[in-house]
Amino acid sequence: MSTGDQAHQRRYFRASVDFPATVIVPGGELVLIGRAIDLSGGGMRVATASELPPGQAVVLRFHLPGNEREMLIRGKVVLSFFDASRREYAHGVVFTRYAQPDQDEIVAYIHELQKQS
Repeated sequence: MSTGDQAHQRRYFRASVDFPATVIVPGGELVLIGRAIDLSGGGMRVATASELPPGQAVVLRFHLPGNEREMLIRGKVVLSFFDASRREYAHGVVFTRYAQPDQDEIVAYIHELQKQS
């Protein structure tokens, strides 16, 4: 497992994405179904119907498009706001614990998106 932080996150390109993502709040067993809307090798912005406070520990569960392997990545909410255009809450989550192969796959996926644009 590796550790990420905001300074680490800035080393990665960000890409606009749109795929299902589940946000799990450990302990409270709160499960929010949402959509990933922004992704980098160090974090994700995910939209849900519910608000989460900055500092909240979460687990993100998702599949990258075209990939059947489920990823489970621990993170921390660093930004949360109501996105009036989407009528949902947007949460910026920095990855805090992840398997290195997951991060490698995310970076490769974003690289492919950049080549296509």
